[in-house]
Amino acid sequence: MNALERQEEALIDCGVDPAHVIRAALRRAVKNWQLGPDFIAPSEEQRTRITEWRARTSLGVHAGAMNALLRAHDPLDVLSKWTLIRGQLEPRVWAEIDRLIEEIAALNSQAGNEGG
Repeated sequence: MNALERQEEALIDCGVDPAHVIRAALRRAVKNWQLGPDFIAPSEEQRTRITEWRARTSLGVHAGAMNALLRAHDPLDVLSKWTLIRGQLEPRVWAEIDRLIEEIAALNSQAGNEGG
């Protein structure tokens, strides 16, 4: 999992290690997430090329939902499981990255106002 290219500058400028922001976004995104029954194609949006920020995790998914996706979209089991679920999960992580960047900016602004 990695951030979008459009998020790079804000991640660099936010004052928190971007890898930490991405891992926190991933934790938030999967906290109440459940795999849906429908395949959603992965987004074509450009991901950042900064590989040091990449977050890896193992996800527990409902076996029935995973089997339904496999039967409908990969009956020969040739795709990775990640390929089948990333279209559902990546947009949630990117939205959480955006929220975290906003929250960090608000905290930085508040701290700047209190100090001045």
